[in-house]
Amino acid sequence: MSSLLLGGFLVLIGAILFIIGFVATRRSKTAQSWPTASGTVLNSDVQVHVDYDSDHGSSTTYEPVVTYQYSIMGQNYTATRIAFGANRFGRKKAYEIASKYPAGSQVIVHYNPDKVSDATLEVVARGGTTFIIVGIIGAVIGLVVAVFTPVG
Repeated sequence: MSSLLLGGFLVLIGAILFIIGFVATRRSKTAQSWPTASGTVLNSDVQVHVDYDSDHGSSTTYEPVVTYQYSIMGQNYTATRIAFGANRFGRKKAYEIASKYPAGSQVIVHYNPDKVSDATLEVVARGGTTFIIVGIIGAVIGLVVAVFTPVG
């Protein structure tokens, strides 16, 4: 792979990560001003995801999944977003998050007043800052590789 191609690829990946982090952070900040409603957790679990690469290696991530119901002006809504940003974690972190929301518990739901079916339990962007930082670093490394590596 040429240095220009590798550099361009790193810049692209860096830009994508930056955008993901920026959007998650921005959405979480917007959600901080959303109105709230009382809700009830219907189900709380952790889903296991196993991904395989081309060398038959695998990686396992864990996703806390919380289903909750809330009511706005007599209309019931069901949602699953816990927070903006990353939703897959190591085993310990995923179970820690899911355990905060046991089935039957009462929760405060932040909902979008312009689209009340859009809701979240937490107004944070999990991993948002990390995505932004890694994105910037990746893009800078890509630029350095593309610009300063001699063409052979």
